[in-house]
Amino acid sequence: MGEEKDMKGKAARWGAVLLLVLALTAPAAAVEEERTPVTADQLWEGSYAIGVASSSSMFRVVAAELTVADGEMEVCMTLSGTGYEKLFMGTSEEAMAAPDTECIYFAEDAAGKYTYTVPIEALDQDTDCAAWSIRKQKWYDRVLVFESDGLPEEAFVHTRFFALPLLLAAAAAIAVVLLARRRKKRT
Repeated sequence: MGEEKDMKGKAARWGAVLLLVLALTAPAAAVEEERTPVTADQLWEGSYAIGVASSSSMFRVVAAELTVADGEMEVCMTLSGTGYEKLFMGTSEEAMAAPDTECIYFAEDAAGKYTYTVPIEALDQDTDCAAWSIRKQKWYDRVLVFESDGLPEEAFVHTRFFALPLLLAAAAAIAVVLLARRRKKRT
């Protein structure tokens, strides 16, 4: 009976250690439900394909490439249609008050699609964007979310150094359990 109890205790301790290791090494996104904005200082410089969610079906982004350089980010996004002449990163009210030099005009790609290269402050947060309709000759408010979900883990600065502290914490937890077990046996 004592041996069976000791085996159950041992299994419980190792189960606890395993749960601790899994909890410490779980990706942060799996633990958090709410998204945290991702800024340029959290990403390595380079270009990455990303997704863009739009508040309007009339403003559908079919391709987007994020470029991180010199501590800043910009996205070159391709829209599904050709109905917008220019964009303004802000609300339509702000766009009406701003000089035209602050607007971002389209560039036509090889397929005839309109692309716009816009500066962004962060991924995974609502970003106001006003779009000027060529046909209606007026501004429309849109809310865009430039998404980090599709970025490879290697794009994030923390990934190169993130695993080492977790592994050290897991090793320390295992060492504590083993030392406690050894002390218990001696008494």
